Amino acid sequence: MSIKLRDVTGFLIASRIPNLLIIAYTQFATAKFLMGMDVQGILDINFLLMLLSTGMIGAGGYIINDYFDQKIDMINRPHQVVVGPDLRRRLALFAHVSLSLGGIIIGFFVDPMIGAIHIFSAGALFTYSGGIKRVLLLSTLTISFLTILTILLVMVFYRELNILALIYSLFGCAVVFIRETLKDIISSKGEQAFGVQSVPIVWGLRGAKLIIYLVCLAGISLLTIYLLSVPNWTVRMFFGALLPLMLWFIYKLVQADRLQDFRKLKMFIDVIIIGGLVSMSLV
Repeated sequence: MSIKLRDVTGFLIASRIPNLLIIAYTQFATAKFLMGMDVQGILDINFLLMLLSTGMIGAGGYIINDYFDQKIDMINRPHQVVVGPDLRRRLALFAHVSLSLGGIIIGFFVDPMIGAIHIFSAGALFTYSGGIKRVLLLSTLTISFLTILTILLVMVFYRELNILALIYSLFGCAVVFIRETLKDIISSKGEQAFGVQSVPIVWGLRGAKLIIYLVCLAGISLLTIYLLSVPNWTVRMFFGALLPLMLWFIYKLVQADRLQDFRKLKMFIDVIIIGGLVSMSLV
C-alpha cells in the first residue's frame, strides 16, 4: 500500500507531537530537578532511549484512540477528525502496532522492568480505546494512572524512590482525573450515542461535579502536604499561589452549566498542568 503525503501529515497530527514533547520534558525534569541527576547522566544513551520508547508508546496510544473514536469524534468534533479523512485506518492500525512494539523492544533493551511497564502501558492504552472507556470510572482512572507512570518510569530507571517525584505524580494524577472528567462532560453527546458509560452520562452533571469536588479536595490536601515538606521557599510561593486558583476553579465549577463553561475550565486545568511542569525547574 503506497503512503501518500496526507497519510504522513495525518500520522504526525494523530501522534500528538506537542504532547509527546511534554511527556519527554516531564521525564527529563523529573530526573534533573526532582531527583537531582547531573546532565551527563541524563544524556546517557539509555535514558534517551527510555524517553524515545515512552514517546513511542504514547504516540501509539494516541493513534489507536483516534482509530476507535472516529465515529464519536465525527459527532463531537467533525472538523478535527484525522484517522479516516487524513490517515487511512489500515495505516493508523499499522502505525499503532509498529510504535507500540518498537517502544516495548527498546524498553527491554534499556531495562527489563521498563519493558514490562511498557507492555502494561501499551495494553492499557489499547484496552482503554477499545473498551475500557465504556466502563464507568475505569477509563478516567486508567488515564490518570498512566500519567503517574510517566514519572514512575524515571524512578524505576534510576532505582530510586523520590518523595518529591512521588508527590508530583500523585498531584498530576488528581489534576489529570479532573481534566478527563471535564472532557467526558464536553464529549458526552457523542459518547452517549455509542454506549460509553462515562460519569456525566451515568450519574449526570451533578454526579460528575461531585466527583471533581472530591478529587479537588484530595489535590488540595496533596498540595498542602507538598508545601509543608519542601524547604524551598520559591517552590512554596509558586504552589501556594495554586491554592486560591484551585478554590477559584471550584467556584467556577459550581456555576458552570454550559459546554462553553466546561471548555474554559478544561483550558484552566491545562494551564495548571503546564505550570506544574514549569515549577519542577524551581525545586
